[in-house]
Amino acid sequence: MRKAHAVAVLVLAGLVLSGCGSGEDKPQKSRDAQSGEDKGSPSKGPTDASAEGTMIDRAAGSWKTISKRQGDRYFQTVTIADGHVTMKGAVLDCSGTLKPDTVEGKEAPSLTLTCKGGSDGGRGEGNMHLGDKVTTDDAVAFDWEGPEGGWGGPVDSFRRTS
Repeated sequence: MRKAHAVAVLVLAGLVLSGCGSGEDKPQKSRDAQSGEDKGSPSKGPTDASAEGTMIDRAAGSWKTISKRQGDRYFQTVTIADGHVTMKGAVLDCSGTLKPDTVEGKEAPSLTLTCKGGSDGGRGEGNMHLGDKVTTDDAVAFDWEGPEGGWGGPVDSFRRTS
């Protein structure tokens, strides 16, 4: 009986010394005694530098269409630098400058296109929507108002290439 008791004590001592953890490999959070705030465990957010700044800042780079549609009325590439946008397609060649704006309380910079040859493919004015910071801003869409009196314009969607 003494042997069983000694084994039980050793097992209990091992559990106590090991911390009786939950078996998960997550770092334990500590709380600041005065403020009650968590500290010591960094949040797991995007590590990409593009996750900093305004949506206009985060959208900087080159983008390629996700649409399989080709033709005179479609854009194939978008380049955004310092808020200046250049959109190009087989025929369309347009540019504009993003301006801070909101749609339904969310950041959605506005854009008015000026196109060579005068045609903007039925777009006119619109708003840019960017994948959120959690998705590392890898998708951008332009939601166009379309011609006056119409039901709205096209939506152009792109994936980041650089």
